[in-house]
Amino acid sequence: SPLIAALKDNDKSVRSSAAEALGEIKDARAVEPLIAALKDDDISVQHDAAEALGEIGASAVGPLIAALKDNKSSVRQRAADALGKIKDARAVEPLIAELKDVDSGARDHAARALGEIKDPRAVEPLIAELEDVNGAVRRDAAVALGEIKDARAVESLIAALKDSNSTVRWSAVEALGKIKDSRAVGPLIDALEDDDNSVRREAIKALEDLEEPEEMGANQRW
Repeated sequence: SPLIAALKDNDKSVRSSAAEALGEIKDARAVEPLIAALKDDDISVQHDAAEALGEIGASAVGPLIAALKDNKSSVRQRAADALGKIKDARAVEPLIAELKDVDSGARDHAARALGEIKDPRAVEPLIAELEDVNGAVRRDAAVALGEIKDARAVESLIAALKDSNSTVRWSAVEALGKIKDSRAVGPLIDALEDDDNSVRREAIKALEDLEEPEEMGANQRW
């Protein structure tokens, strides 16, 4: 109870420390006060409240799903972060819906959370987000697909190797390396000629992780 009260302290560092402590204690009584702290004026307090909710776990899932509907985009973003940390399957469909949020930051955080949960239901919606108008959303959709490691994403990730945003291309290369599908070998070799150094370096790593196509010899690796 004293820590819950400290979430309203005038000093932001006290509020942050209270949130951290409540996350360590993991008592369900802190869930609603921490949900309220997601609306704090200070971004560090918002972050620590989200982290604490993630530590508390399953009892926070329902309130966090409800928070995905909050009027403040920052609250929706932090709620998605916490749900990604908890990795509860109940959050998958609400986070998929959040991929259509009007705020690009909310879409971005939802994509990240889905990548942490790794549920195959998110694959097709994340593939669609590779076409988002916002580069950060496209980037994190690619990252999430790499975490899920579903071969359905391969062709779309190959297409993303031509994205105008170098961080999207880099993330697509990394994702293809994680999925380890032989269809990516040729496009990844092409990516060795990318204009961006980081993309070229990641393409080398991805090719090292990919097995050679069978016709090239099972005992060899790129």
